[in-house]
Amino acid sequence: PYTLQATLGCELQRNGSTRGFWHLGYEGRNLLTFDQKTLTWTMDVPFTQQKKTFWEPRAPKADLVKTFLDETCPARLQRHLASLSNVLPDT
Repeated sequence: PYTLQATLGCELQRNGSTRGFWHLGYEGRNLLTFDQKTLTWTMDVPFTQQKKTFWEPRAPKADLVKTFLDETCPARLQRHLASLSNVLPDT
């Protein structure tokens, strides 16, 4: 068997700004990382051109990832934190 994993999420800063991240891994190694500034996927490990050609078109589309990291994830995180505000102590 082979393992493909994804790590994605966002951080909400006290000043209201956010930072998102999305990493794809394969067999326990980081493979692709989404760069929010350039809206591109970068290879985290050196690969042959054949493997790079295989993985790049299979990565999630940049516009969808940007929307998720800039809008969807922060909105969900804010809702989640609001629902926990009376349970969690301030830090």
